[in-house]
Amino acid sequence: MVNERLKSELAVYTPLNDKQEVLKNTTIECLAELEQIKKAYYEYKKRTGVSGDRLREAKFAEQEIRNGKYGVKIKNTIDKFLMAYNPLANNNLTEELVSLRDNKNTEFEAIYYYFRKTPNGVVPSVLEHFKTVFLYNSILALKDKESELPKFQILSLDETDFIQKFKENLILGEPLDLLIRPKELGKKPMIKINGREIGLDSVNPTDFKLYYMPPRIGQYSLEVSTEEKRLMASFTVVPPSFRFVNNATSVSGHVGEKMYVTLDSSYVPRSNNITFTCASADVVKVGWTLTITPKKEGLFEVFMKRGEEIIDKSTFVATLEPEQAVSLMDVGGNPVELGSANKLEAKNPFWQVVDFNMSVIYPNGELKKVHSSTRFLRNTLRELEAEAPIGSILIFDNIRLVGQSEGYVSKGSPLIKVKS
Repeated sequence: MVNERLKSELAVYTPLNDKQEVLKNTTIECLAELEQIKKAYYEYKKRTGVSGDRLREAKFAEQEIRNGKYGVKIKNTIDKFLMAYNPLANNNLTEELVSLRDNKNTEFEAIYYYFRKTPNGVVPSVLEHFKTVFLYNSILALKDKESELPKFQILSLDETDFIQKFKENLILGEPLDLLIRPKELGKKPMIKINGREIGLDSVNPTDFKLYYMPPRIGQYSLEVSTEEKRLMASFTVVPPSFRFVNNATSVSGHVGEKMYVTLDSSYVPRSNNITFTCASADVVKVGWTLTITPKKEGLFEVFMKRGEEIIDKSTFVATLEPEQAVSLMDVGGNPVELGSANKLEAKNPFWQVVDFNMSVIYPNGELKKVHSSTRFLRNTLRELEAEAPIGSILIFDNIRLVGQSEGYVSKGSPLIKVKS
């Protein structure tokens, strides 16, 4: 923004003599040459896939500038500017553009000083710095006074009250939807995302709306400028992925028993078009919670889909519980006491009792045992229970169960009742 302001100031200046004419025209030419190198960097960035951690690499600065053709071009541009500037100079720019010193007072040539091990992501800022030096000193020399640079108060998101708070993580396909209310009524703020100006819609006389759909994953910079304040913030766009909040039952469970998985809303899209499926388990999504009921033992995958497209997947494991809890139940499947019981059934409906033993231990120590080949309390069992005196102990054990999925068998925990 400073450079744009200075360029506008230089463009409207009317030179008073030939030397000023040369300086103005030369400065504009040098800015264009630096801009071409900046464009070359962005083409390199796109061609080689520079993003994320690769922004920290120094390949462009080392290979293309310091040891390449662009270093020569930048040096020639600096020399060209100084030839036009020095005849009108109010300031010696040698220590800014030719020979610079570090904090140990060691002297370096400009290209080495600015571009030795300079990260890829910093290169455009260094080129903008050269532009600032050219522009500011040209205007100072032409007008023989300092330019009035725009003064901004730089704010963080927590310090400002003119822009709506927003998510720092967006999922690809999710928009950045903001309401901005400048204190200066009717003054439309300027918005830039990754350095490019973005249009605003006027909602009413006091509010403006930003609706921006990020085109790709990655880190984005956000700049909101009013006449007095400037907000610098950032947000990240991540790919949709199957992530969930870890808890004790998130990744493992038992066959036939429900597992509860809480989805991470920072990575799972809100769209109704997002579904979760699995061939080896029943999956039900309610809000941000998945209820997963494994139907088979072992590892199984749950897929996250957008329509028919598989976006991501996650792996879980199911094991067979050594013993299943069982209960005496009535005809309707409700747990009841012995006198009202009709059958013996597993508490987990995935399992079904197929046979069991019932033993009666009388108060005098006598033992009688009967086998049932079904889950129902047959007449012989009912008669044995009815004849047993009060104080007798009834034991249901050797309980065998089968699962809803073919081939799965389990045991039931022994059930002990005292007749009263």
